Amino acid sequence: MNRQQLTDWLRDYLADLLDVTPEEVGTDIPLEYLGVDSATTLVLSADLSARTGRETRPGEILDHPTIERLAAHLSGSDEPAQVG
Repeated sequence: MNRQQLTDWLRDYLADLLDVTPEEVGTDIPLEYLGVDSATTLVLSADLSARTGRETRPGEILDHPTIERLAAHLSGSDEPAQVG
């Protein structure tokens, strides 16, 4: 998955999990502020591993605490997204 696909998937996944619309899930907001707790992090890491075909450890989610940063890390593009 590329960075944009991961960003979109993470936004939709968290919106469904948190019972909000995808528009309510800011990609630059820390996951903990969105309501992602330790149990959710464990589930998310397992689902990301299955979705991407690579092991995603909970620590990676904690080390990259926004959707943007996590998608960049998982896609191998740790550079910040360019705006505009």
